[in-house]
Amino acid sequence: MQLHTVFSLAAAIGLLTALPASAADVKGAKDPDFLKRITGSEIIWYGFAKFDEMPIALEKVQFDYGTSAFKDTKKQVVEGQRTTIYYKLPGDASTLEAVRQYQELLGEAGYKTLFTAADDNLDDGYNRFVAQIFPQAKKTEGLQYLHEFNHSQQRYAALEGTGPNGAPIYISLYAFLIKDGSGSGYSTLAKEHDIQKGNCILRVDVLQTKPMDQRMSVVKAAEIEQTIAKTGRIAIYGVYFDTDKADIKPESDAALTEMATAINAAPGKKFLIVGHTDNQGALDHNQELSKRRAASVAAALAAKYNVPASAIIPVGVGMAAPVAPNTDDAGRAKNRRVEIVAM
Repeated sequence: MQLHTVFSLAAAIGLLTALPASAADVKGAKDPDFLKRITGSEIIWYGFAKFDEMPIALEKVQFDYGTSAFKDTKKQVVEGQRTTIYYKLPGDASTLEAVRQYQELLGEAGYKTLFTAADDNLDDGYNRFVAQIFPQAKKTEGLQYLHEFNHSQQRYAALEGTGPNGAPIYISLYAFLIKDGSGSGYSTLAKEHDIQKGNCILRVDVLQTKPMDQRMSVVKAAEIEQTIAKTGRIAIYGVYFDTDKADIKPESDAALTEMATAINAAPGKKFLIVGHTDNQGALDHNQELSKRRAASVAAALAAKYNVPASAIIPVGVGMAAPVAPNTDDAGRAKNRRVEIVAM
């Protein structure tokens, strides 16, 4: 088993050349423009998002049996254009072969490995690594069964490189062997792609970092006041944070200005500043993140926009109150928000 070795000019700048798609690939699937596939492999699942988050594991995922919760795992969360591909590899390919060949070729193209591990050095069983690093897979038809009941001998590597525009590119590789077959979702996937016990499945995630297209206009103070008077609350989408952080970005100034104007137009009233997240990551982590973000907004409104601190109370509800399905990047973007709620 080998990767094709045809390189183009792109290889000289740290990228790899794509190969023609297999006739067995799922409809609409394609390899990333700069990444090759292992000869004879086929795409059994494909996903693409113009803007999404991608967690990168930097250590073993550990579970605290005393508290029945995950311990904090060191990881990096990056944002940008994301492609996710599941390949069924040919013959008796091993997880080591799959990951190592990609690592070596990407290394030759200038990529550095951020973290790599296998089997018990990734988690202590029960698919906990997948639950923490690929949470959407556990909620996706077909993939949930592929991971839930049918993997063994897992291996992972995360790498970072540089694109032609100088922006970072992150690639994660996760390979596992099919152990058995059960579950209706898995059966459908197995039948369509002749997945057999012992087959090696390779998940490849490629994220090309870029800023999100800002399509949501800033809500003016008058509209904030009118909406709160009518519904008691309003969602604000113009407050921006770095991924997995509570520091407010400078481009949030316009939204914060309008929020402050609306709140100050109702002297004597109190409002909740409510932080919301999408469903990416652990429940407890998102709850805490939303609390910190709400606190940052309240602190900024009081310190920089002359809102009385007594008029605003920060609250975080994590992923508990979505306004859209968390099944794609558009829905998750709507769920990541700050709300003003009248008390």
